[in-house]
Amino acid sequence: MLAIHEVEAAEPTLAQITARAGLSSSSIINHYFSSKQDLLEYTFRELAAGFLGEVALRVGAARTPKERVAAVIDANFAPSQCAPEAISTWLWFWSRVPINSAYAEIESATYSNVRKELERALAELVPADEVTSIAEAITALMYGLWLRFALDPRGMNVDVARRVTLDTVAARLSVYKGVTAQRKPPVPA
Repeated sequence: MLAIHEVEAAEPTLAQITARAGLSSSSIINHYFSSKQDLLEYTFRELAAGFLGEVALRVGAARTPKERVAAVIDANFAPSQCAPEAISTWLWFWSRVPINSAYAEIESATYSNVRKELERALAELVPADEVTSIAEAITALMYGLWLRFALDPRGMNVDVARRVTLDTVAARLSVYKGVTAQRKPPVPA
């Protein structure tokens, strides 16, 4: 991740990765990975696993469906996901998703896991036919504000991005106050 961060948009060379790791040669890397591409895929999987770990940790501590939605949002804006090295690495991999099927698979699985967490929580808060669209809206909003922060951390403070996301979600959910997702059909007279 540090090598990717340091080379910015370019693909890091094996020599740059080796130097950043404090190794004198790439032999140790070649011992564990079949290629540089294999190492880069592993790096993306680890980055995604770290994010999903943030989600799982926070969702696991949540007590209510609203807290679970907030937990996913908080994970998106966690310090581990907003550190300069993480930002550079996420952006580097995302820029290659359209042209690299392995990266696309990792991104798709990560996105799917986040959406499923949101949908599970939302299923208890909103009508069933709204769950998917609200989960999509929350995901788009939090990813979009994270990206806004990533592109201009001086212009968009991460705490403001998190708060805007939480406030927007709270406003959307307030529309359904008193409406449960598990509505029972009326009992025939």
